[in-house]
Amino acid sequence: MGIRRIFIQNMKYYRKQAGLTQEKLAEAIDMSTSYIGDMEARERFPSAETIDKIAAALEIPVSLLFNERGSPDSLKDTFLKIYGASLKDELSSRILKDINEVCDLL
Repeated sequence: MGIRRIFIQNMKYYRKQAGLTQEKLAEAIDMSTSYIGDMEARERFPSAETIDKIAAALEIPVSLLFNERGSPDSLKDTFLKIYGASLKDELSSRILKDINEVCDLL
């Protein structure tokens, strides 16, 4: 995965974790909302100074924005590729079991 994609995934993740909209992040770093949208759409990439501002606004170290191993979206995707089908089957089985138990109580 490329460095830009890793950065964007992490920026979006940590923005959402911080409860910030694109507009609020844009205000915090003194940029336009469309600039944040363009970054998240991978149409633009920020300067080093802007990356520093983004990290400060998100209250995280800059390194987290470039951490592939810690990229929540990539971890989630990998996890789902490995365990997705078996998890779906397990959850379906448990839900059906719980439904049957509730029905038996009625």
